[in-house]
Order: sequence, then C-alpha cells, then structure tokens
Amino acid sequence: MSAQPIKLQFHKRRLAGFTGNQLKMIAFFLMLCDHIGYMLIENGVLYGQNPMYWTMALETPEGQRWYLLATVLRYLGRIAFPLFAYLTVEGCIHTGSLRRYSLRLLLFAALSEVPFDLACKGVVFYPEYQNTLWTLLLGVLSVAAMERAHRLHILFRILTASIFCGLAYLFHTDYGAVGVALISVMYLLRQERNFQLLAGAAISAAESIELCGVSALAFILIRFYNGKRGDLPLKYFFYFAYPLHLLLFWALVYMANRA
Repeated sequence: MSAQPIKLQFHKRRLAGFTGNQLKMIAFFLMLCDHIGYMLIENGVLYGQNPMYWTMALETPEGQRWYLLATVLRYLGRIAFPLFAYLTVEGCIHTGSLRRYSLRLLLFAALSEVPFDLACKGVVFYPEYQNTLWTLLLGVLSVAAMERAHRLHILFRILTASIFCGLAYLFHTDYGAVGVALISVMYLLRQERNFQLLAGAAISAAESIELCGVSALAFILIRFYNGKRGDLPLKYFFYFAYPLHLLLFWALVYMANRA
C-alpha cells in the first residue's frame, strides 16, 4: 500500500479588533495630543494667551520648531472626536437608560466647564465656547428624541435631530452643530454599518477641512471595532480624567507664565 500524502492545514488567525475600551483609550491619548499642542505649547511655551509674546516667539527658530510640534499634535488630536462620537452612539445603543446616561454627561459637562475655560482661555468663565461634553450630551439628547419619534417618518426624526444641532451652534459647544450631527447620523445608520462609516467619515472630513480632513482617519480605527466593551473597568475613567487633566494643564501654564 502506498503511503497517504500528509495534508498540512493552516488556520488563519482573525484579527481580534479593538474593544470599546481600547478605542476610548486611543481617543483619550489623541485628545491629550491636541490639548498638549494647544494648551501647553501654544498657550504655554509660545505664550499664546498674550499676542505680543506669541508674535515674538514665532519670529525665532526655536519658536517655529515649537509651533511645528504643536501643529502635528493638533492634527493628531482632531482624530479623537469622531472616536468619542462613535463610542457615544454605542453607549446610547447599549445603555440601560438614556436618561441616566444624559444626566451623567450633564453632571460632568457642568463640572468640566470651569477647568475647560481656564485651560483654553485662562479665565474662570468664558461663555463664547463650551467644552466637548456638552456636545456629547446634546448628541445623546438628540438620540433620545429620535427614539421617541421612531414611529414617525425619517424626515421628522432628522428635523428633531436638527434642533439639537441648532442648540450646539447657539451655545458654541466644542465641535458644535457638526459634532451633534455626526452622532445623530451615525445613530440613524447604526444598522447599516458600511453607510454609517462612510457618512461618519464624510461629516468628519468636512468638519476638519481646514486640516485636510484628518478627522476622517478615525474611521479606519472604528472599522476594526469588534463590538465588545473590553475587560478593563473604564466606564467612569474619561468622565473624571477630562476635567482633571484640564486643571493640570491650566496649572502648568499658569506656573510657566508666572515664572
């Protein structure tokens, strides 16, 4: 009898993808890049809160190097918001209560406003610009309103979402009406993943058009989201880390400018 040929079997390992917690940590790191570029370098090293020092710094080779670093960091940072927006949509889908989710965002948005104003503008109260958590909150409220109107025509639900986009524009929240629209559109298209990613990338690219549409790169990461939360208990990490890091950055800039 002739020997049977040995058949070798190769098993392809599927990529595990990113968990929600991993995407959240990537988003937080990218946000830190943006804030380091703006708050620590532009408002600290380059004295961005004082136009006279800003102009003097940019006229020096060292100042130009710092400005280049700040620019690179800010480009990276613009990838963060679409990740947070997508994770907010996922939170709306999987939360046990949109009401509790909204109240949690409301609480931390209010707690973060003074640290945000100090870190960005060096003042306790700056009514012309509100922190990112207000945008996420309006996005969740938009989702909640659309859920209440889920039996109505899609155009009515879009009109409902546009009200919250208008509120973001009116109150000058970070990323404004486009940020709320991004959350609303991704939620409406949650059952059509390919269209959801394409629409999200298009809106993000339009929002960051002055930076070559860099925000759309976030959807490369989102494409590899595996739908799992992850094992690390990070549910409240971002809520507390957001105002705390803003206070830390303000303190660093404050001490640097007084030195």
